[in-house]
Amino acid sequence: MAFRFKHFQSRLMVFFLTLLSIVLATVYFSVNSRNLENAMDIIVQDLEAGARNFEFTIAQRNESLAISADALSADFPFKQVYASGDHSTILSAMENLLDRMVYADFMVLVSDSDLVIADTAHPDSQGEAPNWLALIEEARALDRAGEYPESADVVIIDDRPYHVTVLPFMNPDIEAWIGMGFEIDQFFTTEFKNTVSAEVTVVFNDDDGSWRSNGSTLQPELVDALLVGFTGELQNTDTPSQVGLLGEQFVTLTIPVVSQGNRVQVLLQRSLAVQLQPYEATRLALLTIFAIGLLVLLGGVVVISRNVTRPVKDLVQGAQRIEAGVFDQNVNIDQEDEMGRLAEAFNKMAKGLAEKEKVRDLLGKVVSPEIADELMSKKIELGGEARRVTMLFSDIRGFTTLCEGKSPMEILSLLNEYFTALTSVIEVNGGVVDKFIGDAVMALFGAPVEYEDAAARAVSTALGMQAALRAVNLEFLSRGGTEIHIGVGINTDEVVVGNMGSKSRLNYTVIGDGVNLASRIEGLTKNYGAAIIVSESTAEEADEFVYQELDIVRVKGKNEPVRLFQPFDKTMRDDGPTIQRLKHWNKFLHSYRAAQFDSAAALLNGYKAAYSNTDGALIELYELRLQRIDSHPPETWDGVFTYTEK
Repeated sequence: MAFRFKHFQSRLMVFFLTLLSIVLATVYFSVNSRNLENAMDIIVQDLEAGARNFEFTIAQRNESLAISADALSADFPFKQVYASGDHSTILSAMENLLDRMVYADFMVLVSDSDLVIADTAHPDSQGEAPNWLALIEEARALDRAGEYPESADVVIIDDRPYHVTVLPFMNPDIEAWIGMGFEIDQFFTTEFKNTVSAEVTVVFNDDDGSWRSNGSTLQPELVDALLVGFTGELQNTDTPSQVGLLGEQFVTLTIPVVSQGNRVQVLLQRSLAVQLQPYEATRLALLTIFAIGLLVLLGGVVVISRNVTRPVKDLVQGAQRIEAGVFDQNVNIDQEDEMGRLAEAFNKMAKGLAEKEKVRDLLGKVVSPEIADELMSKKIELGGEARRVTMLFSDIRGFTTLCEGKSPMEILSLLNEYFTALTSVIEVNGGVVDKFIGDAVMALFGAPVEYEDAAARAVSTALGMQAALRAVNLEFLSRGGTEIHIGVGINTDEVVVGNMGSKSRLNYTVIGDGVNLASRIEGLTKNYGAAIIVSESTAEEADEFVYQELDIVRVKGKNEPVRLFQPFDKTMRDDGPTIQRLKHWNKFLHSYRAAQFDSAAALLNGYKAAYSNTDGALIELYELRLQRIDSHPPETWDGVFTYTEK
C-alpha cells in the first residue's frame, strides 16, 4: 500500500530531502566507485608485476643451480671421486659442494641407468629411482635434438614442493645426471614477499588429494580460511579474482608453478580494505558534506514550507469546519497570489454550500433523506424506470371517529407523534416514506436504494410498526387520549419508479398495478381482523417469516386472484402452539377450497372452540360465507372470493 502524507509541509520537506539525498548519494557512490576502480587497478598492476617478478626469481635461481651443476661437472677432483665409485666419498664431496651453494637445498647424482648414486637429502636411497625421472627424460630428449640437455620444473618430494634443475655430468660424455633443487617453503615466501607488493602463499595438492600450504605470509587464521573448501579452482587464471577470507576481501592472482598435474600454485594476494585506506579521508569528507547539506536544506525547507503551508493549513481547517456542518465562516489569507485567490474562491464556495444545505435540510423534511439524495445527486427530469419494489401502506382504523371532539391542532399533534414513531421504524429497516396521505403512510422498499431483501425489510417494518404503536398508545392513554389501531398492507411487484408530475413540480414515487394492490390489501385488514396482510409475492420473497394463509381474493378492479397471508415473527417457527394452530387452520382452508363445506364447517367449529379469542374476526368472516353457501350453493366454485368494494 502506498504511503500517504497527512501534511503538505511533510511532502515538501521529503521531496527536497529526497532530491538532495539522490544528488549527494549519486556523487558519493560515484566517487566511491571510482576509488574502488583505482584501488583495483593498482592492485592488479602490482599483482601482475609480482607474477613477472616470480618468474624472474625462479629463472634466476634456476640459472644459479645450473652454473653450480656445470661447475661440479667440470671439477677434476670430483671426477676422481666419482671414478672411485665409493658412495660415502661421493656423498661427502657433494655435501661439501652443497654448503657453498646459495639456493640449493639438496643435490642428487643419478646414473645414466636412472638409479641414484648419491643423494644428500636421502643418503640411504642409493640404487633407487628418483620420482622426477621425467626431468631426466626431458634433458635426454634435448640432447638427442642437439640442444643443451638441461631441464627444470617443480615436483613433489617427501610431500613438499621443490624446484628441481637437472643437468648432465660429463666425463667427457654424459655418464650421469646431476639434480639440484630448493624447497618452495616459508623461507621462500618470506624472501619473495620482500620483492613484491603482495602477500604470498604456496599451496600444493598432496598425495591424499587435499590442498595444503607450504608457506605463507598471511596470518595463520587467514591461511586456514583459504584452505577451507579450496579445490584449486583459481589455477591458470590470467586475471585476478576476489576471495573472501574471514569477512575481508583479497584480490588474488594465481601462478601455476608445476606442469605435472597442476599440483602446486603460488597465490599473490592484496587486501582490498588496506588498499582503500588512503581513500577513507575522501569518503569521510563526502559524508560530512552530505550531513551538512541535509541540515542546511532541512532548515531551509522548514522556513519555506511554513510560509507555503500556513495558508494551506487555514484552508484545511476551514474545509474541516465545513465537513462538520459549519458553513458560516471565512478564511482570511492576506495575500494577493494564488493562495489569496484560492481563499476568496473558498469563501464563495462556503457561502454556496450554506445555501445548498438550507435547501437540502428543507427538502429532507419534505421527503425522505434517500429521496432527497436521489433528487440532488442526479439531473432532475421527468421519467422513471421499471424496478421490483415492495410497497407498504398503513392506515389508522376509525380515524374519523378518533377525530371527533378534538381540535385541528390536537389532531395534527397526534398525527405528528404517530408518524414520527412509524417513520423511525421504516427508516431503520431501510425503507423510504413516499408520502403521507391524511392518516395513511405509503413506504417503499427497494427504491430509490435497491435491496435484495426488500420484501423481508418491509415485513420486519410492519411487525416493528405494531410494536412501536403499542408504545405510542401507552403514551396516549397516560395523557387521557385514545388508543390507535392500524392496518398494514404489503405487496411486491414490478412497478415504475421515478419523478412523476409536471416540469414545474415533481414527485418521486411509484406507479403500477402493484401499488394499487398494496393499497387494496391494506383496506382488507379490517375484514380479516388482521393487523398486517401481505401478498403471495411478498411472502415468497420473505420466506424466513411464519405466515397464516387467510384467503384467495379478487380485489376491486383486478381479475387476477391473489393469496393473502398474515405474517408472524420469525421466532414463531419454534412455537409449538402457533404451529399447531396454523396446521388446524390449513386443514379448514383445504376443505373449504375443495368444496367440502360440511367438513369445512366442522373444522371451523373446532377451530373456533380452540382459537376464538385469537382469530375471532377471521372465524366470523368464514362462518358468514359458509352460511351463504348453505343457503345459496354456488353453481361453480374455485375457492376465490371477489370483493366489489375497496
